[in-house]
Amino acid sequence: MTNEQEHKTDQDKKGETQETTERRRIITIGLENMEDVDKAVREAVSRSLDAASTVGGTIKDTILKVKTARDSVVMVRVNKESLDKLDELVDSGINSSRSEAAAFMIAEGIKSKATLFSKISEKTEMIRKTREDLRKLLDEDDVPSETKTEED
Repeated sequence: MTNEQEHKTDQDKKGETQETTERRRIITIGLENMEDVDKAVREAVSRSLDAASTVGGTIKDTILKVKTARDSVVMVRVNKESLDKLDELVDSGINSSRSEAAAFMIAEGIKSKATLFSKISEKTEMIRKTREDLRKLLDEDDVPSETKTEED
């Protein structure tokens, strides 16, 4: 082998060594990044599981409250969208029947609109009181005229 050929071979080896070193460096960085990503994904999954169990517990508690407090029957007609949502609750296993799902949704709706229902209750009480006052007026007016003059 000539001197020139040896020099070329040395340069090739040197080039390969630099290229190999660079590849190894890139692979090492990639592996380190993958470890970071793996750690982040594991943490995210762990947090999600914790959050899911908390939400599951809350839903379960609410459903149990609704189940135990139901002693009145109401027949209702619902639109297709509402029926689909009730069926989703049943299909998912959250509720065991459409009736149970409807009771659950009604209870949740009332809870989410508590301020509105409080105002409605106040106004309804005013209406009841006004009706009672009107009945009293009518009852007073129904007293025969002769009795009224005797009382006056």
